[in-house]
Amino acid sequence: MSIDIQSTLAPISRYRPASWEQIPDLGLYMDQVVTFITRVYEPLYGQAIHSYLSPSMINNYVKSRLIPRPTGKKYSREQIALLTMIVALKQTCSMEDIRRLLAAGDKQGVEALYGTFCQRFSRVIQSMCGDKEPVAAPETALDFAITASGYSAGCAALLKAEAEPGNIG
Repeated sequence: MSIDIQSTLAPISRYRPASWEQIPDLGLYMDQVVTFITRVYEPLYGQAIHSYLSPSMINNYVKSRLIPRPTGKKYSREQIALLTMIVALKQTCSMEDIRRLLAAGDKQGVEALYGTFCQRFSRVIQSMCGDKEPVAAPETALDFAITASGYSAGCAALLKAEAEPGNIG
């Protein structure tokens, strides 16, 4: 029995990143941040998301200055947006590459960078799942990284389906 790619990718085709407005702006504690980001990505990555972000990972991102230190142990909307992008990008990029990709946020602001990320990531997922026309060729390193991260999620979904008894890839 072979895999029906469209039905296998159907759950992730419904994935939409959290918009800027959907990210809480009142400040979240670390466990709340982990829960929020896990819920954002669970439709895309399934149960595997639980190993993609942890409090110790967040501490390491702060120590390595990928994200600013929290204020009074609370993380702002900007920090949560950065963490949300890091979770997707780290599926295909090194931490040093992510640092360079997110440096654009210093120039254009985190909100604009996150908006670009969400728009591109949504288009990649929808295109991969056959819901939209093919994605335009990437123009920047960030575009390439986002495209690779989206296709990585599709690859993971297909590999998981192939591993299920009765399926042949």
